[in-house]
Amino acid sequence: LKNNIESLMARDKTLIIEAVYQSCEDKANIVAQDELESGKRALLNLGHTFGHAIENTLGYGNYLHGEAISVGMLMAVKLSQLEDYVSADAVDQTQYLLEKANLPISISGKITASDFMAAMSVDKKVIDGNIRLILLKELGDAFICDDYQQQLLNQVINDFCQ
Repeated sequence: LKNNIESLMARDKTLIIEAVYQSCEDKANIVAQDELESGKRALLNLGHTFGHAIENTLGYGNYLHGEAISVGMLMAVKLSQLEDYVSADAVDQTQYLLEKANLPISISGKITASDFMAAMSVDKKVIDGNIRLILLKELGDAFICDDYQQQLLNQVINDFCQ
């Protein structure tokens, strides 16, 4: 993606077809291995818990789903960095690609941190009151995390909320 973002955004048909094909093939392989979303399939949800909280607090329709997930992905990568899983460079690379794809990287709209956290707490990925997040060990290597440091999650939420 990072090698072809300019051409993809310029609508190079060959690259778009290849990217869509590869994305569909990758997703189909993951879904086939985990039809009930009990393991590996959950990794496709990088940024979704954050993104759903954006949609929930700002109201559906203020962001397209993919736009909310874009911001959510950056929030997840930032938390991954604060937890010392990825470098600051991974955050920078993620932000660069999202910006090049004309996707938002910040929340435009007023959300309090407490409202954001409340919205995250009702996500379908909450288990026994604990918010499960998808974080990164490195770019391209996601994992399910439920033992993050709450103060670091709060820091990310505070940094993104106005």
